[in-house]
Amino acid sequence: MSVAPDPVVTLDAGVCTVSGVLDFTTAGAALASVESLIKSNSSLEINLAGITQANSAGLALMIEWLAVARREQHSVTFSHVPDGLRQLAGVCQVDGLI
Repeated sequence: MSVAPDPVVTLDAGVCTVSGVLDFTTAGAALASVESLIKSNSSLEINLAGITQANSAGLALMIEWLAVARREQHSVTFSHVPDGLRQLAGVCQVDGLI
């Protein structure tokens, strides 16, 4: 079993782009990278167009990023959320959050 490389996180003009795999093996790195950007930007768009694979850990990350923003009194929005994550959010009845 191979381990996915950590997601690539970039910031350009207030848009944080996350690319790669969001799963249980990569969640910690993705959380740390994006959390620091949320804390240092009062408003942040998180673009997930580059996500190639995600599971419930990816959904949990999105919810945690929203919680970090709320604690900091910052705002976070998501764009280009993969269909699989949207469907999972619907099943878990948290689709209104993302």
